[in-house]
Amino acid sequence: MKRPLFCAALILAVLGPRTARGDRAGAEKFVEEGRRLTEARDLSGAERAFSGAIEQDPGWAEGWGRRGQVRRMSSRLRDALQDLARAVELDPKDGEWRIQRVQAWLTLDQVPEALEDAEVLKSIDPNPSYLTALGAAQIRAGQIDRGLESQAAALEQAGGHPMLRVRAEGFLLKGEWDAALKEIDDREAGGVREAAHWYFRTVALVEKGDYEGAAKAVEGARSVSRGTIAVLSAAYLAATPEAGAHASRDRAVADCALAAKDHHDSLVLNAWARALWLAGRARECLDLLSTRGRRANFGTNFWLGASYWKLGEFAEARAVLRDAWRLNPYLVRHAARMDGFREFVAGIDREMAAERPAEEDRGRLGYELATHLLTVAEIETLVRRYRFEAAASEYEKLRLTIASAVRRTEVDARLPEIRAMASAHGRVLAAVKASPGKLKTRAGSIDLAIQAADGEAFDFTIRGGSGRYPWAYLGIGAYCELASAQALPVEDLFGLGCLAYEAGDEALSVTLFESAQKKDPGVRGRVTGFLARRRGAAAPEGGFVSWRGAWVTPDEKKNLEKGLARWQDRWVSARDRDQLARGMTLVGGKWVAADEAELTRLGYRKYRDRWMSGDDLAALRRQWPDAWTAETAHWQVRSNEGEAFAMELADALEAAWTEMNAEFGAAPRGPARRLQAFAFRSYEDYRACCVDSQAQSHLNAAGFARRDAALAAGWNKTGNRRQFLQTMLHEAAHLFYALSFPDAKPPSFHAEGLATWFEQADWNGKSWTFAHVSESRIPFVRSAMKSGRHIPLAELLALDGLDLINRDSPRTLLFYAECWALHYFLARTDNTAWRDGYAAWRTHIAGGGADPLTRFLPDPAAFEADWIRFVLGL
Repeated sequence: MKRPLFCAALILAVLGPRTARGDRAGAEKFVEEGRRLTEARDLSGAERAFSGAIEQDPGWAEGWGRRGQVRRMSSRLRDALQDLARAVELDPKDGEWRIQRVQAWLTLDQVPEALEDAEVLKSIDPNPSYLTALGAAQIRAGQIDRGLESQAAALEQAGGHPMLRVRAEGFLLKGEWDAALKEIDDREAGGVREAAHWYFRTVALVEKGDYEGAAKAVEGARSVSRGTIAVLSAAYLAATPEAGAHASRDRAVADCALAAKDHHDSLVLNAWARALWLAGRARECLDLLSTRGRRANFGTNFWLGASYWKLGEFAEARAVLRDAWRLNPYLVRHAARMDGFREFVAGIDREMAAERPAEEDRGRLGYELATHLLTVAEIETLVRRYRFEAAASEYEKLRLTIASAVRRTEVDARLPEIRAMASAHGRVLAAVKASPGKLKTRAGSIDLAIQAADGEAFDFTIRGGSGRYPWAYLGIGAYCELASAQALPVEDLFGLGCLAYEAGDEALSVTLFESAQKKDPGVRGRVTGFLARRRGAAAPEGGFVSWRGAWVTPDEKKNLEKGLARWQDRWVSARDRDQLARGMTLVGGKWVAADEAELTRLGYRKYRDRWMSGDDLAALRRQWPDAWTAETAHWQVRSNEGEAFAMELADALEAAWTEMNAEFGAAPRGPARRLQAFAFRSYEDYRACCVDSQAQSHLNAAGFARRDAALAAGWNKTGNRRQFLQTMLHEAAHLFYALSFPDAKPPSFHAEGLATWFEQADWNGKSWTFAHVSESRIPFVRSAMKSGRHIPLAELLALDGLDLINRDSPRTLLFYAECWALHYFLARTDNTAWRDGYAAWRTHIAGGGADPLTRFLPDPAAFEADWIRFVLGL
């Protein structure tokens, strides 16, 4: 990451006099040795040599840049980025370090950062190499035609030099298979031969349907590589069902899984996902990408969206594939040979036609891609808490800043629904004001009489006492019962129906929507539109209709009225459906039990002594009483998000235990016991936990940690499992620290800085690792500091995160981002006075001290300025 460049005056003021220049001659000898070892592919030796150069002359960019280069070549990308940032800072006009950094950013799918560096390169010197790098970044940012134009201009400027014929990736993303093959041929004709060419050839030939040609390309890959390139080339062909004798889908899956143990970049992960999907294992594909995949990568979004579609989760598929389109507007060409899915993607392509950005909007769209999910999740949490006026206000503010026409349309559709909910809530408040104590409700197992209320909370009395609860304390059923008792107009009933459906209570939504339709049959079209949008599917002819507490299409209702039930992709009798779900097989008119090995092969599972289909078991275990469980040496995990997520979470928490122990220099005290982690798939499950745990102050949060119960809890606030994993690691860090230092009362900025430090977990093929770089936090803090909208340091140090969540939840995103950035800076800064001061303050706080951080840091104003420079360089 980029380090601050200290001016001479600041260095003298903070650290006192020191040598301005190191031993350059000694450093040059180390660099010369390091270059020799790099050419000999002795990367470990080269790294040691370049480290020696840094020790000799830490102010010389060459040592930092060269060490960053070999670390990048060794796939230690986070370490490489820190070195390259230092080199860029010491010599900002030397484009070599920036171009190395562009390559590292792209490997990590951090495209906005790569694009920013590439734009700087172009401004330094629009030479062919820099234009080529800019083109690569533009292509990965979804500006494919523009990127190819940049690379074509570079090629022309360089007289057609074969080293700059690198457009194959752009042509492949564009679905121009012949152009990709020609680019590779021309590059090789110029004497440039690389193993990766064979993989690109294989992909292009498979997508053209030339499977014999692809088989020859696979043999070519094997002739020059026994590693990843050969494996991925063979797997791409073998995973393709139409490849005839060359197809072997199970082998393709196994080979990709093996390759992923040594390489964990998106190329390998997506090849594995493709093999799983084409082998009919969409659930496994979804599980793989939802926690390990990077959502800034086109291929990841494509196969994740395809998996959601295959599993019938169309709303999720549509949302993910829209992001895939933003990263590659030629999305539809990649679905051309996938029946059914092709038509679904074509619909998305038509939707997204309005989002072809003007030049001035490209930067805003990139920022939105990185931040919109979290921003909307914060607003929707206000809805879950029944703070509808605040949610509507935040959506109105957001709408003014949105560059995406499609996202703006989504907000336009959402606002009337939330305003209808707000109207219903207003009538509840008016009823309380008119008749204190008349309105009765139930919170958990307690009957309450509401005496007074405002938009956020209500005062109540119970037998023998009184109190005040936030509205969020009420479950969805209790809240809607209270509101619908107020003789609501059609609009308000419609809003409550939307609320109930989104909370997962479909039967309640049927009651509310039908009440609205009785008052005004014309509202049926709006109900159908809402349901179609939430399901991510086209509205059926005649609209949705109700059937025994559920919404179905008219055709589905006809089958249900005949006593039929859905089994996979067909309708069967209810009795037959029950037998099939238990793994029975119809033989000679009789149902017989299948062999257990065969049932397992078909995806059946045994639960509570009964065989169940995978889909039925997943549906059952989405209910919290039947949630999945996992256990490690230090954790007991429970989650209804899914079996794969529960296992991934358990592994990540166990890896985090080691990291936290090292970071804090301590471990949880008290009786030896496993800590608990509850990961809830929905807010309603989380709400019930908060109520049962008397943790009402955390109803507004994504999670909480309770030292007395040794519990870390959270819910899937964004609907994104990778973000959910980060939430659980965040709360686990809070719990670990609280149990390790029972006397500590850390200020909020410090507690959140430590927790966010552990959020970013990456799978390296064998285990979860922690680079402590929060990719989800960086865009918020960098954008705010660039525009001067950030929270000033003095205010940041005084804020309370939980109070901010309850009072101004949208601003919470910036608060958490700055907490992470502050801790990261203090842990990584080269300024030993600040780093050592921070370490001393941390020890002081851990021991129960309460002195402010500024007492341990000299010159807070200079510190803040340097912190901002550091963040802007991230």
